[in-house]
Amino acid sequence: MDRKISKKWKIGILFFLLVGFLTSMTFIQLPYFAFKPGSVNELSRRIVVSKGKSFEPSGEVHFTTISQDSSINGWEFLEGTFKESVHLIDEDSILGTRNRDENQTFNFDLMRVSKSTAVSVALSHLGLEPYKATGVGIASVGGPSEGILTTSDVIVAVNEKEVLTDQDLIIEIREHNPSEIIQLNIEKIDGSDPREISIKLGAREDEPSVAFLGIAPQTRIEDNDDLPVQVLVNTGRIGGNSAGLALTLSVLDILTPGELTAGFQIATTGTIDLEGNVGNIGGVEQKTITARKAGMDLFLVPENSLEKAKKHAGKMRVEGVVNLDDALKVLTDMGGNGDSLELPEN
Repeated sequence: MDRKISKKWKIGILFFLLVGFLTSMTFIQLPYFAFKPGSVNELSRRIVVSKGKSFEPSGEVHFTTISQDSSINGWEFLEGTFKESVHLIDEDSILGTRNRDENQTFNFDLMRVSKSTAVSVALSHLGLEPYKATGVGIASVGGPSEGILTTSDVIVAVNEKEVLTDQDLIIEIREHNPSEIIQLNIEKIDGSDPREISIKLGAREDEPSVAFLGIAPQTRIEDNDDLPVQVLVNTGRIGGNSAGLALTLSVLDILTPGELTAGFQIATTGTIDLEGNVGNIGGVEQKTITARKAGMDLFLVPENSLEKAKKHAGKMRVEGVVNLDDALKVLTDMGGNGDSLELPEN
């Protein structure tokens, strides 16, 4: 009888241990982020041309996202450990010194900058100047300008001659001699408080015959509101900067007649900078799986992510690109008009 009771106790203890284990695996929260395949998002409906002509494409450029779970339990940790399509990263590597709310804001800021950059790259490719120089800002002050100019000032003219870039200012200063007094028209960075001041030029220590103003100049850049087109991009509550290439291609497609995608469904991932270079991204494995499951005809990825992407692409075509020109060449080879993009005549 005692042995039977002892056996029942052992079974009971094992049962409660099992229940405790299962409960803890469900409710324990581990300090990891889990990244899983997400979604593809078509861009043409997110781009609004508020000025100028637009063209509805037959194909579509999509950007890919990953699903991010920032609060995982024990079961999800096990899934991420053994499942190739799930990537676990410890929260310190993701958050750094930010908390979770700050990290979300940071990612929204990345998307905002990414959108602005992508539109600028697209417009520049079409021969427009999305930004214009409007004066010379001041990164640092010293020498003859110390106590007269500040980093809040912008120089807009020298002796009544307009200077719009740092090079304009350098050329004007070199037209004068050390100890010569010049007149500067300046204003605040936001364009307020215009005024005129006088400064006696100094001499460079390494070249005493060359006039020296004593500032580190930097061109003030502002949005160019005189463009024939104006483009707005609405990406909703999606953060990050890996949609840069996709946004650039979609803006080009919508602003120009013809078919950039040759009617195909194109997915992309990759950042883009103002020179049109495509930068690295994370989660290429998950994004490739996402694009493949969505039935994309082509997936464009940064060149150094190509091998990883190919491992998960199945029969989907994947191409690695270094810059915008590479991406346009791939689309041209598929039958698109990436080699002949032009704004329509008004």
